This record gives sequence, structure tokens and C-alpha cells, in this order.
Amino acid sequence: MAKSVSDKAVSKAPATTGKAPTKQSSGGIKNPFSRSSSNTAAKQTTGPRGTVATKPHGRLRTFLREVRIEMSKVTWPPRKELITSTGVVLVAVIIAGVYIGVWDFIWNLMVRAIGLG
Repeated sequence: MAKSVSDKAVSKAPATTGKAPTKQSSGGIKNPFSRSSSNTAAKQTTGPRGTVATKPHGRLRTFLREVRIEMSKVTWPPRKELITSTGVVLVAVIIAGVYIGVWDFIWNLMVRAIGLG
């Protein structure tokens, strides 16, 4: 569960024991706008995987590498399911084409009969 603003707003008054309040950790979320020098040690010296190269052939090579990686993540359907799905799509396209063609023919006849076309 993410901490909300009210969770972080802990009483900043000194404890009744007389001790000074201690700084509590923020729970792992770091401020991206902070300019502390501790963040510079954690920065990478080379770009992360997936950065765009400056040379054209480097960008193409990076693109093709990423395509290969993404294509390996794809779950391909079995051949029988692929053929069935393709058949369903083709039948739906044929039905839609016939439906639109019939209405186009009817409207064409009506427009010519009225004399608008």
C-alpha cells in the first residue's frame, strides 16, 4: 500500500522524553528533484538498455534487437486457432462488404430516380 500525504505528516514536535526529533526514512521513494550528491554515485555511466543510439545504423540495430526481444515475449496461437480466427475475420469482412454494397446500390437507385445524381 502506498503511503499517502497524511501518513508522512507525522507530528514534528519533540517527544515528551526531551530528545530531539530524529529524521525518519521516507519509505524508499526518493525525491527525483533533489540535488544531493549521493544520487550521482548511483547513476549509470552508460545508457540503459533501450536508449537510442546516435548513429543511424546503431539506431536500426537497437530497433531490430528490441523487436526480436519483444517478439520472443509473444504468445503465438496454435495453427488450428489461427486458421479458425482468420476464417471468422474473412467471413465478417465479406458480410460487411455485401451489406454496405447492397445499401450503396439501393441509395444509388433512389438518388438517380429522384434526379439528384
